[in-house]
Amino acid sequence: MLPVILALGVTACGSLPKAAPNYSVHDFGPLDSATLRPLGFPIRSVEVVPAPWLASTAMQYRLAFTQPTRRQVYLESRWAAQPGQLVELSVKRSMKTSETAVSSSGCRLRVDLDEFVQLFDGEARSRGIVEARAALLAPRTDQLIATRGFAVTRPAPTPDAVGGVMALREGVLQLNRELLDWLEAIDKEGAARTGGSVRARCSA
Repeated sequence: MLPVILALGVTACGSLPKAAPNYSVHDFGPLDSATLRPLGFPIRSVEVVPAPWLASTAMQYRLAFTQPTRRQVYLESRWAAQPGQLVELSVKRSMKTSETAVSSSGCRLRVDLDEFVQLFDGEARSRGIVEARAALLAPRTDQLIATRGFAVTRPAPTPDAVGGVMALREGVLQLNRELLDWLEAIDKEGAARTGGSVRARCSA
């Protein structure tokens, strides 16, 4: 009888839920005030739409030198939210200064996040890659005013999850700067070419 009881005890123990492993949770941290820049026309909303493979909090990496087609994830590190949500918050924060804050009227900025990954070119060499497509849409009609693709790469200081976080954070900050540069440029180009600036269209 004793062996049977022991066996049942082992089976019962094996069916008990296992404690969740400890893992680190990361976001982009505080933004430097230098990254906040005024925009000359109102933005009603900012929406970042992630690709399906980015719709989780998993921290992804790719070993380009051995398995270039395989996406892998760190087991002991996670994002605090899905990458699209983190990028959206960062873009909104970079634009939110005084009267140029995201408002109830104005154009809509849609950003499709196509890639957000740490890419290893070698065992000790990696970089963060952020790829996105932005579209500026007119008030009420959502007519396309302008669109542009962005591809940002930043080296990781260390070949691990923390290095990937730092590289992707720098990549997102660079994406913010390039987005604002682009929006300012199309506003000036529209005014110079047709006399009708993006500012006027977004304020209509």
